[in-house]
Amino acid sequence: MMAILNRKASLIVLAVNFAVVVILLVFHSHTSYHEAQLHLCPTVPVGVDDTWINDIKETESMSADEIYRYLHWTNSTSCKTAVDFGFWILNDGGVIAPDGHKAVCLDQSISPVFNNCLVYSFGINNQWTFDEDMAEFGCQVYSFDPSMNVGNHDRRWKMRTASTIYQMLSSQHGATTLVDVLKMDIEFSEWNAIPEMLQSGFLADKVKQLAVEIHFNPDDPLEAFHHRVQILRNLEATSQNQAGGFVRFSSRPNPWLKRPLKVLGGREDYIGLELAWYNSKYY
Repeated sequence: MMAILNRKASLIVLAVNFAVVVILLVFHSHTSYHEAQLHLCPTVPVGVDDTWINDIKETESMSADEIYRYLHWTNSTSCKTAVDFGFWILNDGGVIAPDGHKAVCLDQSISPVFNNCLVYSFGINNQWTFDEDMAEFGCQVYSFDPSMNVGNHDRRWKMRTASTIYQMLSSQHGATTLVDVLKMDIEFSEWNAIPEMLQSGFLADKVKQLAVEIHFNPDDPLEAFHHRVQILRNLEATSQNQAGGFVRFSSRPNPWLKRPLKVLGGREDYIGLELAWYNSKYY
């Protein structure tokens, strides 16, 4: 793993179960950022009308087409400077496209502070571009993944929530430090992790930005889409009796995950999308 990183960094390997989380890597801050790759995210074309979101139906009444309109909604004007961290070109199955990058909002009020920021990255799959770019930006980056072969770990650290992980690591990054970006690509476990972090208050109190790849199955029934979309709407809720308050600023499909969908009568759409939000509490 040190060969993959190819930089001065300390390595800490611990077994931690956060939904599917088991591995922890720590990258220390760097003083320069000349090696990192930044890419401006695409914005909504001029003239596109996003006012429909104000009149969106109750989730259980949404059709499959309405659900996908909601999923593809970027709301990109909510962040003036959205930037991609991590970037490489993947050629797979005849599709050539960028991969490994996540959108981060660099508007002054919400942006990670250069050389003084904290990132939690759940789900690596040996793709380090995002984590490395955030480390080059000067962030302390904790990277977790259970699917990678690490033999030396402490098996006592199992079944931990995000709040518990934060408490366990507080001696390293501080007990009141905010997580500037929490990134998740954990293959369907996001649907369990997000509600838990909402209910515990961890997202509202400790996380400034959230970047998640969400997943569906091609043969999922409409009820499964309703359930998962409601989780996203709870995250984005603005009413005081719902612990959300996260504002979406990016939505992009995973170009390798376009499939015929049962709920769309066999029409193709994406079963994996990259979404990003910031916490309105800190904007």
